[in-house]
Amino acid sequence: MFLHHPLLTSRGIDHGFGTRMPASEGDDAFFFRQVHGTIVHEAVEGSGPRPEADGGWTSFPCRSVAVWTADCVPVLISDQEGMFVAAVHAGWRGTVRGILPEAVRKLCAVSGQSPSGLLAVIGPSIKSCCYPVGEEVWSEVRQSWPSWSPRAGSPGLDLADLLRHQLSGEGFGIGQIGEISLCTMCHPELFFSHRGMGEKRAGRSMLNYVRRKG
Repeated sequence: MFLHHPLLTSRGIDHGFGTRMPASEGDDAFFFRQVHGTIVHEAVEGSGPRPEADGGWTSFPCRSVAVWTADCVPVLISDQEGMFVAAVHAGWRGTVRGILPEAVRKLCAVSGQSPSGLLAVIGPSIKSCCYPVGEEVWSEVRQSWPSWSPRAGSPGLDLADLLRHQLSGEGFGIGQIGEISLCTMCHPELFFSHRGMGEKRAGRSMLNYVRRKG
C-alpha cells in the first residue's frame, strides 16, 4: 500500500510513499545505491552497477524515480505539469549537508523552471518525538543552518521541519509544500522503522516513487 498526497494527485502526478503493506505500484522505479550523501543523479538505465546517489531525477516519459527509507525522510518533487520529477532520500547527514536544496537546484537547471514552478511533498519519517540526537549532531545542524530554530518543545531533531525551512529558503511558497506527517516509529503497523525495529527490520525498507507523466 502506498500513501498519496493531494498536492501531486490533484495534478495527475503518479507517486507513492511506501508502507510495510505490499503493493505493485512503483515496481519499475529506478533507484540508486544510497550512501547518505548529497549527490543527485539523472535516472538512466544502464548495464553497469547502479551509481551512488541519494537523489534522482528524470524527464523521460512514464519513468519513475525512487528512494528507499526506513526512518529517513523521502521528499518527492515535481514541476506543476509532471514533466520533470525527482525523489530525495534525506537522513540527518544528507539533510544537514543540503541534499534537498541540491535536488531543487538540479531540477530547476534541467527544467528551466524557477522554484516557484515546483512542488514538493515530504513523506513519513521518524519525527522529533522519537528522534533524540547527540550534541555532535546538533552542533552540525547549528553550524550549517543557523537560520533554522527547532520548534519549542521538540524533544528531538525535526528533520521534516528543517527540510521545510530549506525549501522556503529556495523560494518555495507555503502552497507548494505538502507533508504526510506520520512518524515511522510511532506507527509500526504501517512502517518499517530502523530505530523502532532494530535487527528485526532485517533490511526491509519502504519504496517512495514519483513518475514522470507520459
